[in-house]
Amino acid sequence: MDPAARRREIERFNPNLPIEEAATPPSSWYTAPALYELERRAVFARSWQPVARVEQLITPGSYISGCLAGEPWVVTRGDDGALRAFHNVCRHKGHAVAHGSGRAERFVCGYHGWTYTLRGRLERAPRVAGIRDFDRAATSLAPMQVDTWGPWVFINADREAPPVRARVPELDAFMQTTGWEQLRFVERRVWTLECNWKVYVDNYLDGGYHIPLMHPTLNAQLDMGSYKTIPFSACSIQTSAPASVGDGRLDDAPGERIGDGATYAWIYPNFMLNRYGPCLDSNHVIPLGPDRCQVVYEFFFRETEGERARGFIARSVAQADITQREDIEICESVQVGLRSASYDQGRYAPRVELGEHHFHRLLAADLRAHA
Repeated sequence: MDPAARRREIERFNPNLPIEEAATPPSSWYTAPALYELERRAVFARSWQPVARVEQLITPGSYISGCLAGEPWVVTRGDDGALRAFHNVCRHKGHAVAHGSGRAERFVCGYHGWTYTLRGRLERAPRVAGIRDFDRAATSLAPMQVDTWGPWVFINADREAPPVRARVPELDAFMQTTGWEQLRFVERRVWTLECNWKVYVDNYLDGGYHIPLMHPTLNAQLDMGSYKTIPFSACSIQTSAPASVGDGRLDDAPGERIGDGATYAWIYPNFMLNRYGPCLDSNHVIPLGPDRCQVVYEFFFRETEGERARGFIARSVAQADITQREDIEICESVQVGLRSASYDQGRYAPRVELGEHHFHRLLAADLRAHA
């Protein structure tokens, strides 16, 4: 797809139309490699991405590395106690300087031995005698922005981006009222889906539209008549009261897990928080290509000790696992349909798919700005 054709596909979605008149983005947004490549630099190179928990990077020298939308990164706690993030790319030939996670006194590229301090400064470059105009200071690891919010460490390749809290002030204020600082990490699970990352986000943001049909046990815990979506500038919040009466599909009363209500918060473009009474789980949707993504779940609970707490954790994680597997079935089926010659664009259900429409408008702004 050449640049002109790519721009035409982007402009087929009109972000200025009200939801009652708008069509959804064309299927090419979910299938075309050219659109995915644009998203890498227009969206993921400019957004805050959660890559670790603060508790994983407490000790000086601790580090975690990974790759997001094709961009390798490493985050480390320096000997001065500061968190720093870098592109995990040696400035000599592009080899990674860190692998996995662990502790290190410095980063040593395994290819030719170029060595960097934990502050990113080039410390040693073997066998470069005779090189001309070599500026060691300018040959440091390329930095990224790093920030913390709640229990997470975020990175952003955009050095001019405002802090996470400034990006989502409404959500930050709301989460402070939920007592989430009392929660403790318990478990991490990872799923790989054969679908575009946006299919998963769309499904999450459909205002609970699919819950009665696709999630029977979750549906039994929620009062769907109370479900609502509130869009903000760079995030949205979906809320539901708990069901007033349980049924045979549940081991616990609806309020046992849901508490006073369920909150489903989304941060543009690909991070979600599911907040229930005594627990929270986060979903990070990591693109792996135009038709593949990875979803990382992390589970947090208020009470983690004792037989009763362990039983509740086991049932809650099992419930999340059921819901996730149901969502995988949905999303992978949708991806197949998006490739069909019979499908191009759909329509929104105006009263419920407000979050999805909001997401598409934010995405369209980024794509148009960098096409």
